[in-house]
Amino acid sequence: MSVLTLKINYRPHPGQSEFHENQARFRILACGRRWGKTKSGANEAVKQTIASGKDNVGFCVAPTYWHTQKQWTEFMLYCPRELIVNVNRGEHSIELLGNRKIWFKSADNPDSLRSEGLDWLWMDEGGQIKEEAWNLALRPALMDKKGCAWFTGTPKGHNWYWLLWLRGQNPDEQDYQSWQYSSKDNPYIDPQEIEEFARDMPKMAYRQEILAEFLEDIGTVFRGVDNIVDGVLEPVKPGKSYVIGVDLAKHEDYTVMCVLDENGHLCHFDRWGEYDWVYQRKRLVNLATQFNNARLLIDSTGVGDPVFDELRRESVSVDGYKFTNASKKDLIENLAMQIENRAITVPAYLGDLHMHGNESVLERELRMFGYETLPSGLVRYSAPEGMHDDCVIALALAVWQISRPKGYVII
Repeated sequence: MSVLTLKINYRPHPGQSEFHENQARFRILACGRRWGKTKSGANEAVKQTIASGKDNVGFCVAPTYWHTQKQWTEFMLYCPRELIVNVNRGEHSIELLGNRKIWFKSADNPDSLRSEGLDWLWMDEGGQIKEEAWNLALRPALMDKKGCAWFTGTPKGHNWYWLLWLRGQNPDEQDYQSWQYSSKDNPYIDPQEIEEFARDMPKMAYRQEILAEFLEDIGTVFRGVDNIVDGVLEPVKPGKSYVIGVDLAKHEDYTVMCVLDENGHLCHFDRWGEYDWVYQRKRLVNLATQFNNARLLIDSTGVGDPVFDELRRESVSVDGYKFTNASKKDLIENLAMQIENRAITVPAYLGDLHMHGNESVLERELRMFGYETLPSGLVRYSAPEGMHDDCVIALALAVWQISRPKGYVII
């Protein structure tokens, strides 16, 4: 009987070797970026489809189609060509010798993951996948054949992936094993490269994306919002200085004005939409004049540029703030720091038109505002899809004027 000897060009580092050698039925890797988790998952898929014998079926699942293409690329990179019988890109499947079938599935629609039975399962970036994909579709598919599963990904808060990882830390859970590795635990990457990659990350993002920590508030940029809710809106007082932050309406957004006094208290708030630029300009001029000729800082990007020029011709004290990914990062992180340090206060009640139940539109936006780390490593701050961040930007522009870093030049 002839034996086929195969060679795979994979040199696992110590952390990867520990993962591959472990015999637990469910294995969970929580790793920082560039640790090599997808590479590990793909090599484990090659190993398991061979070890499971003939006529086996395995799923490689990821949050989106784009992620599954990464899985596909890594699997094809390490799977010996001698094993491949057929590659079907239309079905996103690969057939190996012995009727071994591998399917690459996106978790966009959890119902599409239902299967009659699986011998093995690899879920990549599990923290970004809905819980129902695992509990209602994939976990039941492993029951008939008592299939195994391994999970690779970076933590994404305290979700089902975190709970699964915790089971792997419990010595009483014999079927589960989990690991936590920092990006720096990959000996094949120069540590300086990792530091350069992480240079522009906020502290919380660094702890999650690089140190692989499970952080409860990771999706929240502004921590301590409850602590700054205090006081009431106040009329202008003679001799007091004020600043105004303005986010101008764009498309379906709102124009928002936040007036802060010299102590960082929000004294006046206004928000409106569907007014022409002439009306908006007059309203801004009147407000600045009313509040002791307050200094204005407006978003002068795009449509805000001509408004900025017109306000200057009105002899208003106004500066423009040009938004780029880097300048928005500075603005938002400054606001986050001022909130965390309780350097500003905002009233709970901002007027009947600006409330959602017992919560103001400003407070609601602050709580919902989040960020995501892009594949390039850059951080993008924004409101959740379909929501607004006009109040956040206006407040941030006002706060910037009383707390901006020394030497920073307003554009």
